[in-house]
Amino acid sequence: MNNNTDPKIQEIRKAVEFNYLWWGAAFEGEELCQDELENVKELVRYAKLLLSEYDRLTNVLRWYADKDNYDPVHLDTFGYIPIDKDEGKRAMAAISHIERITPIRP
Repeated sequence: MNNNTDPKIQEIRKAVEFNYLWWGAAFEGEELCQDELENVKELVRYAKLLLSEYDRLTNVLRWYADKDNYDPVHLDTFGYIPIDKDEGKRAMAAISHIERITPIRP
């Protein structure tokens, strides 16, 4: 997981972890709160999943944004240019992974 994200994402990460720890410690074992606790835990799990997907997509975008992957000098070294060999596979894999979790709406 990439932890060098913008400050707002870092704030969300901290809030997710804090809420998970706080709700778990505050209400664990109290019968009246178990439904609420399970709802919060599910929301925290989903938030962590979304943050993970944010990292996955950010890494894919960084790879496509790296000018070095377009440099023809790689023809001499590798016999191909990385972006040509990729043919969008990284982007398609990231989208496919996300679609397995929740459908993307056009």
